[in-house]
Amino acid sequence: MTATITTRVLSGFDDPSFGPTQWERLLATGPTNAVFLTHEWQSAWWKAFGRGELLLIAVERDGEIVALAPLFTEAGMVYFVGSGGSDYLDFIGDISEPEVLDALLLAARERVAGFLGFVFYHVPDKSPTGRLLNEAAARLGLRIFDEGDQSAPTLEFTADKSNAVAAANKKSLVRHEKFFARDGTLKVQHFRTSAEMLPHLDEFFEQHIARWASTPSPSLFNDPAQRNFYRLLTETAADAGWLRFTRVQWQVRAIAFHFGFSRRGDFMWYKPSFAVDLARHSPGEVLLRQLLFAAIEEGAREFDFGLGDEAFKSRFATKVNRVRNWGLYPPAAVTHHESRTT
Repeated sequence: MTATITTRVLSGFDDPSFGPTQWERLLATGPTNAVFLTHEWQSAWWKAFGRGELLLIAVERDGEIVALAPLFTEAGMVYFVGSGGSDYLDFIGDISEPEVLDALLLAARERVAGFLGFVFYHVPDKSPTGRLLNEAAARLGLRIFDEGDQSAPTLEFTADKSNAVAAANKKSLVRHEKFFARDGTLKVQHFRTSAEMLPHLDEFFEQHIARWASTPSPSLFNDPAQRNFYRLLTETAADAGWLRFTRVQWQVRAIAFHFGFSRRGDFMWYKPSFAVDLARHSPGEVLLRQLLFAAIEEGAREFDFGLGDEAFKSRFATKVNRVRNWGLYPPAAVTHHESRTT
């Protein structure tokens, strides 16, 4: 008997029919099981940055949810929730069946007055979603565009972690740590709970702002919405067990911080800061060394440096993943798309 495929739009992140537990289980069945797709991250992001209309579209096969598209729509366009600050995004669950992906895209399209298109940011190349979107575009009469990619360097740990230990013991990292240990007391604190983390967030924000103040790229924490998001995430996700916050203290002051994640064997470098007045002694490298040791101790399988091709990452990475932006547009909107991207 042919399965019945239906769609419905959840009432929000607190929809009683599909809570965090069901979300986590569904996420585990998809190709991209990343922090940025968890219920905690997605709901905190929407609270902090949400605009337009939220579209949490679920596909059910014979009454059971098999896939979810966490979307929002603004000005005729449809995007993933988390588009901005999320390194990896994707659909949640199994979209490998053409009927499932088509149902998600058609349901979203039908909900948007004056529909102009979809832009799906930061889809990992290792996910089949890019290929599936190309196939779906052909079936649905949409034009699809590759709208650019970014690199995500990663240090893969060997089975015995020897390469990770070697990375942590690189001469430059050890030398900089020795400076601080020689000329004062060096203390490293790793926090996991909101009670431990929240008291240090303001100091972290201020240090990050000072670090980037004299550069062409001011700190994101100049924006109150960003500070609010990090507080929300700390409050809502700490109990999920994957938040990691590190504070490096030298003498009586914090010289570096890191706000990151450790989940399913992936230890992720996400948002670091360091005392800019000590830059010539590289407190950031002291921080990195301690995070590598923390990842080893946790039994991580890899140290993910996240998006960006900063030179320091190439000193440690053993592979480079890529994420890609996909744009899907009805033929009538292609002219609009091309004028928007030229």
